[in-house]
Amino acid sequence: MHVITTVDTGGAEMVLLRLLQRNDPERRRLSVVSLRPPGDLEDDYRQFAPVHSLDIETPLPSPAAFARLRGFFQQEQPDLVQAWMYHGNLAASVGALVARFRGPVLWNIRHSVHDMRYEKRSSRAVIRSNALLSRRPRAIIYNARRTMAQHEALGFAGDRSVFIPNGFDGTVFRPRHEEREKLRAELGVPLTAPLVGMFARYHPMKDPETLFRAFAKVRSRLPDARLVLAGRYSAEEERWASGVVHDLGLQASVRLIGRRADVPRLLSAFDVVASSSAWGEGFPNAIGEAMASGVPCVATDVGDSGAVMSRYGKLVPPRDANALAAALIEVLSLTREERQQLGQDARDHIMSNYELAAITDRYRILHDTFLDPSNRSAKPADIVGQLPWD
Repeated sequence: MHVITTVDTGGAEMVLLRLLQRNDPERRRLSVVSLRPPGDLEDDYRQFAPVHSLDIETPLPSPAAFARLRGFFQQEQPDLVQAWMYHGNLAASVGALVARFRGPVLWNIRHSVHDMRYEKRSSRAVIRSNALLSRRPRAIIYNARRTMAQHEALGFAGDRSVFIPNGFDGTVFRPRHEEREKLRAELGVPLTAPLVGMFARYHPMKDPETLFRAFAKVRSRLPDARLVLAGRYSAEEERWASGVVHDLGLQASVRLIGRRADVPRLLSAFDVVASSSAWGEGFPNAIGEAMASGVPCVATDVGDSGAVMSRYGKLVPPRDANALAAALIEVLSLTREERQQLGQDARDHIMSNYELAAITDRYRILHDTFLDPSNRSAKPADIVGQLPWD
């Protein structure tokens, strides 16, 4: 049984890696087709599946790229295609069409669309193309219920919708209180200083500027507070972020540490993790990872952040530095014991509702169902009521 997964960059990489790691190669052979040139996680993917890159540099796939994809379909003869993200969805469906592939194609959408005006022109074109083609896939998997509702309102076929949230490995993301002192020393942060963390790209969607402005207000109430930002960013983005930090007079209390490979360990250094996204989030992995690690979170009300945190975190409006600052101050003003209890409650919530094994089982069941010839005419609505999705 051969499954091709066609992936675009952004948002899907870690979830795909987790699915690859949990695949049984005796039952299912996987191949990964990356639309973009090789990225950060390609070597990780290769441990579990062959990776083929189409090296598409432009926002929209070219005819030559579709020709390469058609050749790959014809060579590999897959049984099912699982696409990820808008560009991956478009490539998979058009590639299947030109290759005359008759097997099931499934899409995956992980981006919320609060307002199309926030999207780049090329992104708007691809989203609209997805809507027009949305009856071609057998199922459209959404990782957030709000995302599902937004896309159905944009014209995506509602009878193809399936909700499968992100999942988290509680043996990897877990409290590591014993490492707190060592991590603080590595970061150059005093052991008793209130410490805020954020794990994100420096992209307008993530809105780090609002976090910087909120943190300036936190510092006015808690002068010893520190902020550490980890994530991928270009040299130009780092210069921008450093300029904002300088203009706000925060140079002594903010550190930009770039992409880290030790996020599960690093999380234990923080008292609270923030997500300041202005739009676009579906189900923020950073929030789920922090909660699974026993770290309380403050997040903007974008995508399913509120549903993920439930009553175990603080939800604030996007682009509201005052509200974000007030929520951070509230969490940081708790005693350490109170924060640890809030963090433990948050972990229990994540493990009860978003445990990785249960989530990957949902993908396996969905794939197996569509691979069964007797279910080739089934729609997600026929399947969801019979399976443990919630």
